[in-house]
Amino acid sequence: MLFGPAWQFLFLCLLGVSSLITPGCKDNQTAGEKPGALSNSADRYGGTYRKPLQLEPLTLDPAFLTETHAATVAQQVFDGLVQFDSDLNILPSMARSWVSSRDGLRWTFYLQQGVKFHHGREMTAEDFVYTFTRLLHPQTASPRAWLFDRIQGAKRFLAGQAPHVEGLRALDAYTLEITLEQPYAPFISLLGMPQATVVPREEVERLGTDFGHQPVGTGPFRFVQWIQGKEIVLEANPAYSEGKPFLDRIVYRIQPDHQALFTEFAQGLLEDSGLTELQRSPEPADAHFLLLRKPLLATLFLSMNTEHPPLNDRRVRQAINHAINRQVINATIRHNQHLQARGILPRGMPGYNPEAIDYPYDPALARRLLAEAGYSAEHGFPRIELWTSVKTATAVLENEAVQRDLAQVGIPVEIYTAENWQQFKTKVLGKRPGAMYRHAWYADFPDPDNVLYTLFHSQSANNYTRYNNPDIDRLLEAARSESDYLARVKSYRHIEALIMADAPTVNLVYYTFGYLFQSYIRGIELNALGERHIPMKKIWLDVTHRVATTPSSAKGP
Repeated sequence: MLFGPAWQFLFLCLLGVSSLITPGCKDNQTAGEKPGALSNSADRYGGTYRKPLQLEPLTLDPAFLTETHAATVAQQVFDGLVQFDSDLNILPSMARSWVSSRDGLRWTFYLQQGVKFHHGREMTAEDFVYTFTRLLHPQTASPRAWLFDRIQGAKRFLAGQAPHVEGLRALDAYTLEITLEQPYAPFISLLGMPQATVVPREEVERLGTDFGHQPVGTGPFRFVQWIQGKEIVLEANPAYSEGKPFLDRIVYRIQPDHQALFTEFAQGLLEDSGLTELQRSPEPADAHFLLLRKPLLATLFLSMNTEHPPLNDRRVRQAINHAINRQVINATIRHNQHLQARGILPRGMPGYNPEAIDYPYDPALARRLLAEAGYSAEHGFPRIELWTSVKTATAVLENEAVQRDLAQVGIPVEIYTAENWQQFKTKVLGKRPGAMYRHAWYADFPDPDNVLYTLFHSQSANNYTRYNNPDIDRLLEAARSESDYLARVKSYRHIEALIMADAPTVNLVYYTFGYLFQSYIRGIELNALGERHIPMKKIWLDVTHRVATTPSSAKGP
């Protein structure tokens, strides 16, 4: 325990999975709100929120967002047509309302009027036509182009066979029409993704590749500066469509050393901080901190490059699954703060199967599978690379435990740590022949398509395992069009079971959000998509409470 016995934490409850709601908390409570909190809304305005960012983003351009830490910042700068509430319901954002045709093919969005981009121009329907067309443009080469490839004419446009996307139309300045080639069940949900947020054409074209480091949106906070390796600064947008945010500024401090940022938080130099599994939290309350916990739609994997030997043999991948004692790793290293994963789809995701066929720890079976694949004491197993970009003590201990477990069945593993996330993402993940990669997938929207299609369809840019199964591709494509909810759930459970049998991943844990906030933080809302979807526009600082409870070591100018 970092702070010693005198420092204890308060557990909060938020809307969400009932099994993790603390007894005595009201389901409709907003985290950080207390009886007697400031009632005058004018008293809520002002102040700087200092927020840690453990990995530096590659870009803040919505068309190229693939990392959660980048989305955490971008979500404050940009707006989409819709947004999620704390229960993952779809709410209006830039679209004040919408209707769809009975067959689910034509969607009409009626936009808010008078919304301004940060540089002053009014947003119109043409901006969404440009934004989605840009995402699909072959010259953009967006890793998220597949999100909109079901729009009518999108595939022809992507192939350079059409000058525009037929299914994207601005009917007038405030009416957007999107026509799909075939029904896509999660379509309205993916419009809440940060990649679907609107950008101004003139600023994108003026700045070019620099737009990702000088972003311009319509969001509650506007970009101020980005000091590489140090911080990203945003300030309140006074003309925001929902009203000026309470905070004056957000300063994202880039700090890869989790222990260092945790110490800064304890000293009152940061407004929040994540917990690691090595930091056990005692249960009684302390007035200085708020601890928020919530299950996330996120799974931690060991992904295997299935294109190259030895990992191109399904028996080898199954053996690796049986050889790793995930239960012991979760208990001894993570202290069971996360739920051990059975399948690929995380708990809370539609289609999650609590009875999914798992790979129990069975080193004897692992050895037999390896022997069937042609590996034995006489025919030694080649060394495997295990890559990671995370340098926390938890990751180090976990990787070493995997290394020891695999060594017990005759699989030598060499651990490699990328210098940073950029190197890992662009040069390592999915690109090292016959290697394994430690990475987590956080769902972008609450639909199994965003996990199973994204990670395992052969044509997906995020298929880091290089998994290629034509039957799975066909099933995934069919499931996207299924309008019957129960039929979709059944289909995705079947698909997951087939992928699990092929074992392209080792499923380690389903993540739980664990985050500490200073006790004077008010208005915290969280949904199962995690930290990046916390609406910072609702957060405010209780200055009176801050003076009364801030640790003496943190007081000062």
